[in-house]
Amino acid sequence: MNRKMKSKGCFFAAAVFGMLPALAADCINASSFGWNADDSTAALQAAFDSGAKKVVIDRQIGDWISRPLFITNSNIEVVIADGVTLKAKRGEFYGRHDCLVRITGGASNIVLRGEGNAVLKMNKSDYHDPKQKYAHSEWRHAVSLLDAKNVTVRDLTILSSGGDGVYVRGTKGVLLENLVLKDHHRQGMSPISASDMVVRNCAFNDTFGTPPQCGIDMEPNSPNNCYVNVVYEDCVFNSNASHGIDLFFGHFTTRTKPVSITFRRCKAYGNRNSGVSFMTGAPRLLAKYGQVKGFVRFEDCEFSGNGAEALKIMNYTVPGMDIIFADCIFDARGSKAESAIMLSNNRHQEDFGGLVFERCTVKIDKNKKVCAFEAPVGIGIGEKFCGVIKVERDGKEELFDMEKFAAKYVPQPEKVVRFKSAEVDFRKLKAAGDTRNVKGKFTPFVRKPFVYVVAVPREGEYKVRFNSNRLRTAGMGNVAAVVQLLDMAGTDLGKFDVPAGDFEYTLKTYGANVYRFEVSQRNMAVVRMACDGAAGALQADAPVRLYKGRNEVFNFCVPARAEFVSVNVVPMENVSAELIDATGKVVRSMPYQGATVVFEVKRQKTECDEIWKLRFPMIQEDMAFQIGGEALPLVSVDEEGVVGGK
Repeated sequence: MNRKMKSKGCFFAAAVFGMLPALAADCINASSFGWNADDSTAALQAAFDSGAKKVVIDRQIGDWISRPLFITNSNIEVVIADGVTLKAKRGEFYGRHDCLVRITGGASNIVLRGEGNAVLKMNKSDYHDPKQKYAHSEWRHAVSLLDAKNVTVRDLTILSSGGDGVYVRGTKGVLLENLVLKDHHRQGMSPISASDMVVRNCAFNDTFGTPPQCGIDMEPNSPNNCYVNVVYEDCVFNSNASHGIDLFFGHFTTRTKPVSITFRRCKAYGNRNSGVSFMTGAPRLLAKYGQVKGFVRFEDCEFSGNGAEALKIMNYTVPGMDIIFADCIFDARGSKAESAIMLSNNRHQEDFGGLVFERCTVKIDKNKKVCAFEAPVGIGIGEKFCGVIKVERDGKEELFDMEKFAAKYVPQPEKVVRFKSAEVDFRKLKAAGDTRNVKGKFTPFVRKPFVYVVAVPREGEYKVRFNSNRLRTAGMGNVAAVVQLLDMAGTDLGKFDVPAGDFEYTLKTYGANVYRFEVSQRNMAVVRMACDGAAGALQADAPVRLYKGRNEVFNFCVPARAEFVSVNVVPMENVSAELIDATGKVVRSMPYQGATVVFEVKRQKTECDEIWKLRFPMIQEDMAFQIGGEALPLVSVDEEGVVGGK
């Protein structure tokens, strides 16, 4: 039943078109297409598709309840009236990419705005509830802007999505203004790729659910994405489960358009981790192509009361983009970190540089550092690194000269040691123990291409099992991976596809042999493997990229004559790790953190080969590891299924 219309400017249209809702008008009320207390999807979608230039979601006796909605027409303004809540219907949105409002289809000149107290709300707690059997997803966004042009979203409170409050990809000309984005599952906002975007007077608060869990996360999906003329003004990033502002440029290189991003008068405070975390590129891509050009500039911003560093920058080098902080305050008082500013090239074996501070202030507790730098031996701070910072500590003021700080870390390229692993001779491998009763355990999920080695002890048929999850489903095919199979001599035994979900491959052998399954994921899949009755291991002479996990334990062989064992642990998000020798003693460990660590252990030669363990008590999301030194870089999750040397 329709009630009295309280929105502005559509009384005449509602009267005229209440009987003829299918006709277009300059302005219509959504209720002229009907309203239903349980489900108004059909009425809302009909209003959006009507051709009207302005659609008002007008106030009724209850909320507007809806399944996923789509705005695909150009030149439309959608107004949510004062006092109206547009709410996701409970018991729906089971699709992993179901969004409350999606603006897509190449549409242009779109306005989605509120009047007074206007709310968009989803049901995050339902999506978290295992009893309701929702598939894990990061993409049940409240508002999704996909490949649109000239889009304005303003004057709204957006709550409790199963993904991001606002998701932006491939959209040019975006204005987000006067938004409160609160209690979202993944991010308050995820701009994947945007040009000419202004975000003004918005609050990104209380994100909690699945990593990264930041106020905003500027994280491109490919080198073809871009951030051109992106501006944030007068925004706050508060009480998020990870960082307030996260810039994660893993896919950006010199092949990407130069970035141009400016933050003005923004505040990041009360976040569990850093106020600003900036990962400027993936080491592998940076080494091959170099760092993206352009600039990221912060003006008159404040980062205070966060749990970790006020500012953290990783994998940054010259020549690349410039990072400038002007008239900013870094208040790290009360934080758990040892410094207000952390600079790290632990994951990137190039010199740090290209960072400028202008008229900035650091506020820290007594005995805490203004700035810390960490990197492998020989990696230092290079060019374009300058600024004098005013420091307020223990009631006193002092000056901190960044150029003098850099002078302590002069690059010494002659001392740089590249992490090395032992060479694997597949003709000299065998199962280290009796594998007849081995019921293969699954490895953790692996995100990037990997090699799974199977050492079969005798003739027979062996079940090699695959299990996969797809991190994105929309537009994805049914193939989770393509596998190239090789024997110990490197003979090409053919390729096969692994379908999504569970899959079993029968490996038929005519005697003891060693097989390599070279796995290349497809369609955004993560894959794990197991093998029954044989020794199975991940080849770890190059970084193995894991995806999430808890109490993951890998076993590996250390030859009797080996004197050195090393392990390289490379977190993309936080991870904790322990290296355990053959007696069960933890010989090296790292706390739950995001900085790269290299474990190096000198051991006495022994009479027999030993089995050591590498344990990861917690993997937040993405990390990589590599086995080095003289250890055999093949890691098994089965104690009885370890691959060793003959």
